[in-house]
Amino acid sequence: MEHKIKKSLSREELGDYLHTLADAVQKATETHDQELALLQTAFERLELKCKREANGFGLTLKLKAESREIHSKGKTPVASAAPAGSYKALKKEMQTTFKQIGVRIAANQIPGEQLIRTFQKEVIEMIGFPDRGEPHYDALGAACRRLVEACQGRRMDEMRQAFESLKRLKKDCHARYK
Repeated sequence: MEHKIKKSLSREELGDYLHTLADAVQKATETHDQELALLQTAFERLELKCKREANGFGLTLKLKAESREIHSKGKTPVASAAPAGSYKALKKEMQTTFKQIGVRIAANQIPGEQLIRTFQKEVIEMIGFPDRGEPHYDALGAACRRLVEACQGRRMDEMRQAFESLKRLKKDCHARYK
């Protein structure tokens, strides 16, 4: 499975992003950038291109994850960045988690850290499914990051905005891919 990340960044943002990338590769630890979450798994190839643009730099990151399939020569399967569970089960789990977050925000309560982390992990897993709304994955990841950051910062208005953004994305994506 191959993933491609494209960004336009200022010089400072590029430096920060490259540090985040290096930490994710070196330490294989959890990263707040959901696009880089694949670096926590086994991968075969990482390709990075950076070009100067009018207002900064254009960065393209290609990551080829190892496949779970058994190869024809009888090799054992290797780790995969693709989700292990079923898409339908994940959608049901996400629906429950998303509803719980919505109930807490509607009650003017900050969702618990564990609930937010569960939703974040579910979003990361969802983004791993090919052909299930890939054009929406970048926006989904960004909206999820905004929700997580707002919850961590205990900023209720930003939480509401991020949650509403996620609701709109969900509605749009499900209307096109159901």
